[in-house]
Amino acid sequence: MRDVVDHSSKPYETYQMGLSKFGTNSDIVRVRRSALWAAYGDALGWISELTDERGLARRTRENPLVQPIEWTRRIGGRSGVNARIRKGCYSDDSQLRLATCRAIRQDGFDVEAFAKVELPVWLSYALGGGKSTSAAAKNLSRRNVQWYANRFKGWTRSGGNGAAMRIQPHVWSAKDPSDPTSYLWDVSVNAICTHSHPNGILGAVLHALTLGHAMSEGAPPRPEEIVASIDQVATYVLQKLKYDALGRIWLANFEREAGPFADEWNRAIAECKNALNAVGRISHLQGETGYEAIVDQLRLREPDLRGSGMLTSLAAVGLTWCESRPAIALGLAANALGTDTDTIATMAGALIGANAENDPPTSVMDAPLFREEADRMHEISRGRRPRSFSYPDLLHWVAPKTQADCLRTSKSGEYHVTGLGPVQLESEPMKAGNSGFMWQWVRTGFGQTLLIKRRETLPEIILSERLASETNPEGKNNTADIVAQTPAAPKMERDLLPDFGDLPFNEREVGTDSPSPVSAVEFSKMVDYLEHHKYSNEAIGGALRSVAKRCTTHQTLEFYAILTKRLSEI
Repeated sequence: MRDVVDHSSKPYETYQMGLSKFGTNSDIVRVRRSALWAAYGDALGWISELTDERGLARRTRENPLVQPIEWTRRIGGRSGVNARIRKGCYSDDSQLRLATCRAIRQDGFDVEAFAKVELPVWLSYALGGGKSTSAAAKNLSRRNVQWYANRFKGWTRSGGNGAAMRIQPHVWSAKDPSDPTSYLWDVSVNAICTHSHPNGILGAVLHALTLGHAMSEGAPPRPEEIVASIDQVATYVLQKLKYDALGRIWLANFEREAGPFADEWNRAIAECKNALNAVGRISHLQGETGYEAIVDQLRLREPDLRGSGMLTSLAAVGLTWCESRPAIALGLAANALGTDTDTIATMAGALIGANAENDPPTSVMDAPLFREEADRMHEISRGRRPRSFSYPDLLHWVAPKTQADCLRTSKSGEYHVTGLGPVQLESEPMKAGNSGFMWQWVRTGFGQTLLIKRRETLPEIILSERLASETNPEGKNNTADIVAQTPAAPKMERDLLPDFGDLPFNEREVGTDSPSPVSAVEFSKMVDYLEHHKYSNEAIGGALRSVAKRCTTHQTLEFYAILTKRLSEI
């Protein structure tokens, strides 16, 4: 039996609610299988990640790598433990994809919860993780660091695939996957939390674009289709970065350290199109021969290029041109030693899985959770209000200072992962020499299995670390819930922002629906006040005090963006 629909002969069906062209799968099955095959590709490719033929033979006990198995891996580096990895266990790729799912609500992506809770806590149970993602997550654990100003060492050079591998939920939850504007800004914001080089952001954008096409058109796009749309999409993202209040803060920080972002962005787009054209010339090759040709063309075995966000996204979609049967395609990715096997396999799995006829042949660990989150993403795409994850109150949340402090205990003897809620212990702890640290399998209340770093004596959980649902069954302590339930006020007048008539996709509004107690005229007077007083220290201090007292959070950030941009120009 074939694993995918034959797109050359299948009729297209029209569905309601804005989604247009589909294969034989319903839209909810499409999301589920995209999620499950992505997790399967991760579990399969992680076994062969960063090893050679001898290492792979040791991990698989001399057996061919054709499906996920139980195996052994060093966790925690030199001071860690040799852990037995459970069959179907997935790596950081799917861990961060689930974290992205949790941070998506009916009213959009809760980037604050993702950046300040999910990423810092993830460090305690991360199975893999690139240097940029890990450094970014560690920096975000500091209370005064925000996602739009996450300036860790090397942040302007973070162009890896750590963002691209996790952004699929934004497409799964989009009202219309055929419309890139329905998900690309959230994809970009998610990426910026950890990756600021254009290659990292573009990789996330490119993968989202190809996944949106696979979901709405019944197959991943061909090279010529990507080339035809990449300029328009790239212009949209660049314009949003320039004119969104928080985007401008990030952009000003980047340009102070690395020069004009637009120059680097356009250079990355040109490199992407050149690579697409080169790969397009060999896209007719099939099977292992075709995929190896793509790997060689993109130089994916070179250490400096192996983890590139942009190149990994191209490799993932390129694999779908060589082989449309998901199990075989992901096997090709996993056995291409020297490449980023798990990330290419997981991203290709999301693309091919969207139109697969069957679920993966072997169940991945926590498969019910992947299905549940896929269903929740689908519910959100339909405009419904499924139950969202209940984070701690972000007004009082402080991330643990070290990875080993996330697993905690309560006075009543219960176990908790701070920020994620109660857990059950699923194994005896594995001690790492004389370091005082241990690793232990635990299972969260929402069904995720974690191999978490811990101390021998667990710290006690405190009130501010508990979920809103634990401190208040109705969830009313959750700041995001309160914001989501606040009635929207009319938008601010646009006289502080440039004309958006040139934006592609007819994208006109780049503001917020938050209540605005200060009118646009009054807001403009504050800016004029600074101009009149030549941005003196006294004038800036007085204006900031006035803005802080009278403006909404969004207006405060808007004012700060204007201020920092003007100061950088004088």
